[in-house]
Amino acid sequence: MKANTVNYELPVLFRIFITFMKISPLTFGGGIAMIPHIEREIVQKRGWFAKEDVPSIVAIAQSAPGSIAINASIYMGHKVQGIPGAIAAMVGMLLPANLIIIVLTYLYVTYQDLAIVQAAFKGIRPAIIGLILYAACKIGRVSIRDPFTLLLFAAAAGLLFGLAISPVYLIIGGGLAGCLYSMCRNKRS
Repeated sequence: MKANTVNYELPVLFRIFITFMKISPLTFGGGIAMIPHIEREIVQKRGWFAKEDVPSIVAIAQSAPGSIAINASIYMGHKVQGIPGAIAAMVGMLLPANLIIIVLTYLYVTYQDLAIVQAAFKGIRPAIIGLILYAACKIGRVSIRDPFTLLLFAAAAGLLFGLAISPVYLIIGGGLAGCLYSMCRNKRS
């Protein structure tokens, strides 16, 4: 009798690697800023996930310690092709980003006193905020669907801005609130 083995297709692993290698350089502003690019690649181009899956992917990636970009790539790679897919996605995400960081660090340390470099960084900061705001709006459209999710969003934003509560507590609290809300709704049904 033949042993039960998993057949990991090399082309699929290569596509995972290339997909995340293309996304990686677009993560300026952090992992949240890359969400529109991830959605375009994994939902529209590849069809690996549905549009409704993206907020859950982000929530899972933010719930784990570490970089949102790396966490999301590992999760998505694993969902598509198991552990080899997770490794392919992680390496694809890490390789370009690390090369870019090495080059930018060298250039910044070497030329940081030049007026043009200082001017460029002055312009980059607000542009990155725009990318983050755009990603937040895209996630919000899919995530805030009813009065409960709107209330949870408002409470989390209020606690974050008003009391500077750690995002860890907000994530845990949001998860617990979602569970409690679901249990209450199920009891009423």
